[in-house]
Amino acid sequence: MTGLDPDEPVFGTCGPGGASIRCLICGAVDEVTFTELPSMAGYGEDTSARCNRCVSAETTDPIFGWRATPATRQRPDENHQH
Repeated sequence: MTGLDPDEPVFGTCGPGGASIRCLICGAVDEVTFTELPSMAGYGEDTSARCNRCVSAETTDPIFGWRATPATRQRPDENHQH
């Protein structure tokens, strides 16, 4: 598992032929939502990939380029305390 370094990717491929996407933060496989929208910069697209389990994300846009936002803690529904 990767650390919380915003310069490191959040997602990687896994499975036969790299057919699946794995969150490198929480380990979820194929639980990623991809979004593409016209960029607010007026050209190109803003894209986002976000883990449905831990909400870690990778985004790209024409102004700021690629950036990762790894989750720093579990979501409240992932907390198993009783």
